[in-house]
Amino acid sequence: MSPQDDPAAALAARWTGRDLSELASVPAVRLMNTPGEWDPPEGVEPKREPLYLSVGIPDSDALPRAQINAAMTRVMASDGDASLRYGFGQGYYPLRAWLAAHYTRTRQMEVGDEWFQLTNGSSGAIDLIVRSLIDPGDVIISESPVYMGTLHNFRGVAAEVVAVPMDEDGLRVDLVDQTIESLKNNGRRVKLIYTISSYQNPTGRTLTLERRKALLSVAARHGVLILDDDAYGELYYDQPPPPPMSTLGEGLGVITVGTFSKTVATGLRVGWIHASPDFIALFRRMRFAMGQNQMALRMLGELVTDGLYEPHVDAMRRLYKEKMEITAHALARHAGDFLQFEPPLGGFYLWPSVVGGIASEALWRTCMEEGVQINLGAGFYPDTNAENHDDGEYLRIAFAWTPMEHLEEAARRIGIACQRVHKGESA
Repeated sequence: MSPQDDPAAALAARWTGRDLSELASVPAVRLMNTPGEWDPPEGVEPKREPLYLSVGIPDSDALPRAQINAAMTRVMASDGDASLRYGFGQGYYPLRAWLAAHYTRTRQMEVGDEWFQLTNGSSGAIDLIVRSLIDPGDVIISESPVYMGTLHNFRGVAAEVVAVPMDEDGLRVDLVDQTIESLKNNGRRVKLIYTISSYQNPTGRTLTLERRKALLSVAARHGVLILDDDAYGELYYDQPPPPPMSTLGEGLGVITVGTFSKTVATGLRVGWIHASPDFIALFRRMRFAMGQNQMALRMLGELVTDGLYEPHVDAMRRLYKEKMEITAHALARHAGDFLQFEPPLGGFYLWPSVVGGIASEALWRTCMEEGVQINLGAGFYPDTNAENHDDGEYLRIAFAWTPMEHLEEAARRIGIACQRVHKGESA
């Protein structure tokens, strides 16, 4: 039988078992065999139902379900089919207008709706930014450690990511300056400096006011843009973080991304870019999808314009402060000889240093066997070059999603795992 008579057999012969690396783009090939961001340790079976301190998402019981449902009902009951159509341009105007008023009120810089582009979450915002600005081989300077998902955005456009370490005050701006000078002297083009300036993922650290001003000065001197990922800036516990860099720079030289994922719900996939209108116009031209989920945008527009956002975020600040304190105190009791950390002033994460002569990877694996999943710190570094890492080994513990009543037990299991590794009984 000829291939013309049996096309299915011809296709099977051609494609079955085909190595897709022959067809994939260079960035895709580089990412194909990298580990997943939240993969558990291989070959480890938990002894009991796992408790998860490994995902940075809002508390399930605190999701504003009733408010979302009421807002969505109003959207679906409105005249016309606008919520069920494509949506083009910068995104749903009432939501952008609310963002402009919210930023003007909370950030002491007057802006209008033309300063905002709505996106599919902050990850979609970062993807749009790098697709608009980065050519293959361009350099992005990233603080280190850093959220590993964003590194995939950068590598997906074939950027070179150069790591600069942090300390307790955030990104080491003095080293940023030196790094840019060295790269420029070697003929490299640095396009972006990436920072999560407030309650950073994974460390929980916040860039100080002095460092923010210094970073703006360094970026201005070298003609490099700052990409400020502000996913957690509103989730402070007691006092707000220092003024945003967009405010300090009076709207110039800084591109900020924000999201409703950490304050309202991750599944909404609604975020935004905040930048001067000329950059927003550029990003709008690089949006090739047929708009966003109009129902989610309009539902959020209803929710925020009804004044429900601020009280909800206030409640989340109190909740996450309480969960952080419970987790921190429990870890101090159960694992204080092996984990050292500074409690953050906001956000979702603890970043303990592993001490007492035990290894972080062994502890990570043993924690999983004891029934608690956390994140291995090594996965948050842009490269494996030891000179770009802090001294020591780390874990990330995400407490926001874990039910309040499970936090003490999770810390107890971590303590058991620490003792096992210390005794040479690791998984």
